[in-house]
Amino acid sequence: MPYSDGFGVLKIGLDINQVITPAEEFPKIKDILIDLVIDHRVKPVQQPYRRTPLALEERINQKIDELVGADIIEAVQGSSRWISPIVPIVKDNGDLRLCIDMRRANQAIVREQYPLPTIESYLHRLAGARLFSRLDIKNAFHQLELDKRCRYITTFISRRGLFRYKRLMFGINAAPEIFQRTMENLLVNCKNCLNYIDDIIVFGCDVKEHDECLNNVIKVLRAYNVLLNEEKCVYRVKELIFLGHHLSEKGIRPLKEKIAAIRAFREPKTREELQSFLGLVTYIGRFIPNLATETDTLRLLLKGDKIFLWKEEHKLAFRRLLEVIGDIRTLGYYDPKDRTQVIADASPVGLGAVLIQFKGETPRVISYASKSLTETEKRYCQTEKEALSLVWAVEKFYIFLCGIEFDLITDHKALETIFKPSSKPCARIERWVLRLQSFKYRVLYKNGKMNIADSLSRLGLPKEAEPFDEDGEYYIRSVVQIAVPTALSLEEIKKESENDPEFLQLKQALESANWKNQNIKQYAPFRHEISAVDDVFLRGTKIIIPRSLRKRVLEIAHEGHPGESLMKRRVRTKVWWPKIDRMVEQHVKKCRSCVLVSQPLNPVPMTRRPLPEAPWVDTAIDFLGPLPTGEYLLVIVDYYSRYQEIEVMDKVTSRETINRLEKIFCRLGFPKTISLDNGKQFVSREFTHYCKSNGIKLNSVAPYWPQANGEVERQNRSILKRLKISHLEERDWKRDLLAYLAMYYNTPHSVTGKPPAELFYGRLLRDKIPLVTEAATPNDEEVRDFDWEQKERGKELEDKKRGATDHDFKEESSVFVKNQNCSDKLSPTFLTEEFCIIERRGNTVTVRGKLSGKIYKRNISHIKLVPRVEKLQLKRQGEVWELE
Repeated sequence: MPYSDGFGVLKIGLDINQVITPAEEFPKIKDILIDLVIDHRVKPVQQPYRRTPLALEERINQKIDELVGADIIEAVQGSSRWISPIVPIVKDNGDLRLCIDMRRANQAIVREQYPLPTIESYLHRLAGARLFSRLDIKNAFHQLELDKRCRYITTFISRRGLFRYKRLMFGINAAPEIFQRTMENLLVNCKNCLNYIDDIIVFGCDVKEHDECLNNVIKVLRAYNVLLNEEKCVYRVKELIFLGHHLSEKGIRPLKEKIAAIRAFREPKTREELQSFLGLVTYIGRFIPNLATETDTLRLLLKGDKIFLWKEEHKLAFRRLLEVIGDIRTLGYYDPKDRTQVIADASPVGLGAVLIQFKGETPRVISYASKSLTETEKRYCQTEKEALSLVWAVEKFYIFLCGIEFDLITDHKALETIFKPSSKPCARIERWVLRLQSFKYRVLYKNGKMNIADSLSRLGLPKEAEPFDEDGEYYIRSVVQIAVPTALSLEEIKKESENDPEFLQLKQALESANWKNQNIKQYAPFRHEISAVDDVFLRGTKIIIPRSLRKRVLEIAHEGHPGESLMKRRVRTKVWWPKIDRMVEQHVKKCRSCVLVSQPLNPVPMTRRPLPEAPWVDTAIDFLGPLPTGEYLLVIVDYYSRYQEIEVMDKVTSRETINRLEKIFCRLGFPKTISLDNGKQFVSREFTHYCKSNGIKLNSVAPYWPQANGEVERQNRSILKRLKISHLEERDWKRDLLAYLAMYYNTPHSVTGKPPAELFYGRLLRDKIPLVTEAATPNDEEVRDFDWEQKERGKELEDKKRGATDHDFKEESSVFVKNQNCSDKLSPTFLTEEFCIIERRGNTVTVRGKLSGKIYKRNISHIKLVPRVEKLQLKRQGEVWELE
């Protein structure tokens, strides 16, 4: 039986990364509810859903189901004031971990002013300890339940909707202090027990004392249902590392790792490396007696244009300085109350970091650290290396930085922007930024000459390095595999990227952080989002396609003939290149099949006709019907006064129409113009001859465009409304129609402001409503102004409502004509035959078929230009490939 089982320490439970059924909830500490303090003065941010690779959607949904079943998260009903996006992380074992980007939400969470312990505060309690045990709490934060009142701050958005955490989570900046306070309260009565967040150590001067103390701790943990991590627990050992110190029966001593980076320095090989080393020496010069004398030999190498020649005397001076600054006794004591800085730097071969604290304005070094880069990390662009140095340094000094505010000092200006909560870094850096969510820090830029970590990154002896973020590299490569379009291979994209001159210049810009090259200026605005993986470039999680493959990608994306919006969404999920949206739009517009079945153009802006000079000059005519009785209404309207005449007809032939009009014209005279549609009775030779012989000009509107004869159409709607009411009330509709006309003639019109009868006859007609005075002579100028004002106001509103746009169609242009006789739902919107514009008058065009010779008259909104098909060819101009 394992030693831990003998104590009954461990409670065996399921890891949240395993498949959990709804009945198997993850344990939570009993009788404790955490209420996060929210600063309501901070404006809530509802961030949008962040697109994730389609291939990961199913696994993300499975992970959400697992967390819901484990009682760690819950679905949100309705909306939420705070919404954060998710970032899926694929591990090298194939498992998926969901990270919540809490950077914006953390700005509203008030951190507890609860001090985290230091090794100095524990020194007196560890005196005489000979045996030690360390207990590690499994998924510690998830074992604390959040109060319902504060859960909304953890709300995140997925494709399945909104969810929020029911437990404390990694990423909440106040989580370390909250958990430390909670565990100290639980263990306050346990003798010989110390804890630092989720690490608990138990100690004793002998086996009996140690085991009694350990049993007491275990009883408390059991009582509160605390789950331990068996793999990380250590029992009854004589030596233990805790809070950066080595604990043993001989006492407590600092870890040699703090100065290991200094002792591993190689000798400088260049003037710049020596300058960097002396910068570090000067910074901590107060620890070095006779600093000027000790450094004089080395500084002589930097004077003037003297040749850099490293001799034995320089070696001795260099080694003496290393012994002084590498003496662990020269390091200062850590105090969480003092101002803290982490200075980090990256060179082509390594990373360096220095942890510094200030008492007033006097600095003291707490610890050094350095790391050699792996072959993969050496291929990172400079921005990624500098970002890596910051994240690595913070995690290296985790025990000193967790729970305090500190500054991250870098000599790479771009990182100030990249590490802001609102930034959108590339996929690799995004992972690293999320790893620092629980820390409270500021990224500050300082000139490279002031960066004392530079020598640590450059002078460390090269050695075989462990990758800092091995899971991250697996994640980045999986993103590349997922983002590759299925019709292309990754090898093909690599090959074309290697041969693309633009991508070669892009690679140089990434490595040097110099974006002044005009050939890649279109990439510069997105430089913080771009990364490279084995000669394949990514913007975020989307592959950047080389020029030679872009047309092929567009053809693949247009399979199934999606429209512009749908095709944009389709390509954006996986690929990107500069001006991709514009190229998608052009590709769709040049597709002949899409044009033939597309929606007609938006209507052109309305054309308002001026008010005629007098009554019964310009008129409009139309038929309304057939009515249920089989009869029709012939309606003729005067454009000046809006006066109208109505005739009930059994037949609508040309002869009968002429007979009715003759009766009206006999009383009112012949108008100058009549606007009418293309009804058979109006386009007949007989009707045309009648009008011509009486000096009446006919204005025929474009077929299938009744809006052009709008005045009479509006009158028809009013008439039809009264007919419906009469039918509903089972009345005589002909008598009701006469009553409507009597009301209409004496009611001020909405456009002219005058009754139609007053404008037409110069007087009001006597009706049932008493009339006090006779009608005055119409004020023509007032009517014109009022008429035009109302028309222009209506035109502006209607044009805006319909999205009206001018269309520049010229004669001889090739166009498609809208299909007005669609036989079924699958018929194309436009006729497949091409037509040529032979005449344009205002918004009406006359077209002739190129094959059939048929002539049609149509409104502009019923035609569409034939797309001009261009052959796209790659042509080499110098070192740049261009599309012809």
